[in-house]
Amino acid sequence: MKKYVLILSMLTLVLGACEKTPEPTPDDTQRGSIAFDCSISSEVAVVSSGTKADPATRELPASCLPEVNQMGMKLSSQSTFLQYQYETMDAYDQPLLDPGDYTVEFAYGDPEKEGPDAACFSGSSTCTVVARKTVTHPVVHTLSNSLYTVELSDWFKNYYSEYQVSIHTESGYQSDHTSVDEAVNASSEPTPIFVKPSTKLFLSGTATKTNGVQVEIPKTEIGTTVARTWHTIRVDAGAVGQASLTLTFDDTPTSVEVREIELNPEI
Repeated sequence: MKKYVLILSMLTLVLGACEKTPEPTPDDTQRGSIAFDCSISSEVAVVSSGTKADPATRELPASCLPEVNQMGMKLSSQSTFLQYQYETMDAYDQPLLDPGDYTVEFAYGDPEKEGPDAACFSGSSTCTVVARKTVTHPVVHTLSNSLYTVELSDWFKNYYSEYQVSIHTESGYQSDHTSVDEAVNASSEPTPIFVKPSTKLFLSGTATKTNGVQVEIPKTEIGTTVARTWHTIRVDAGAVGQASLTLTFDDTPTSVEVREIELNPEI
């Protein structure tokens, strides 16, 4: 009988040795948390004589900048599939996390939308959670789409008594700039229009000369947008007697022949 008891005891030890002991799960005292110190950058690039070492920049109007707490947020572990997602930073509850590396991504705005109220911002970073500590991590959010403004030269406005200049994007968005708008907003700065990056821009329009002759500006490709860049589109009339316009996209000019509109075509 003792022999069978001994064999059974040895078998139990062998089976026990084959079982994998589960790794202990960190409890709350072994976890840490992250506090984010976020800021919004109003600085964007412009195309000019700036160099890579000292690029030219421009400040966005304050009215275009979101509040930090409006940014959406996603926090992901780099070693597991664990994710925390918040519609806005206001909802971030600073959860206790297992020690390790995490990636945080912030976003604001709809990247498919274009227009004066379509500014998009984003920011991302990696950070490390340390047990029993709250780590404060800085993140800067920057513009993620592009924008442009339209400038009409004094010569153009004096040569044409009435006009409508339209900018089109590949997605179909259109912004119009008219003589009526110019009269109402003569003292204000041109309105920035936010559009997708890496998208082609086209210009078209109609205008009436001071002598009453109406002309058409054929739809013309003028340039391609760059992310986080403020583009300037300038429209200038040609010299006296020339049926042309000079369209300048940043520092790249394009000459466009205008066509007279026949008001009473023969049938």
